[in-house]
Amino acid sequence: MLQKKILHYTLLCGLVLAGGYAIHNFILNHFNVEYPFNLWNIYLFQGIATFILCASFEFISQKSQQLKDQLGFLYLAAMAVKVGLFCIFFQNILFSSLVLSKTDSASLLIPIFLFLFLEVMIIVKILNRNN
Repeated sequence: MLQKKILHYTLLCGLVLAGGYAIHNFILNHFNVEYPFNLWNIYLFQGIATFILCASFEFISQKSQQLKDQLGFLYLAAMAVKVGLFCIFFQNILFSSLVLSKTDSASLLIPIFLFLFLEVMIIVKILNRNN
């Protein structure tokens, strides 16, 4: 059962990663928008982080009876760690003197919110299953 769920999460994250990036990149190329960062790296980071979070929470919910009741609080802590890692990996974009246009800012936020939505949907299903 655990392997089936993790395979399901792998496919979901891979589908959102490939589909989201392809559509996003197509739209930006269609309107000849050039952005000062590598969009693929942002999608890849978000996809991998979302998969790790979802797989970890599935594993914890099935293997640890003690932590099962604390999954909601663990998710809040995991989100803080994810944001911190994002800031570390992409500090040249976030903390540089480079001024991002509204299009660049939106291109940076779209993958974040896309994977956040996927992550929350999966975590809510895990939490509801435990109650």
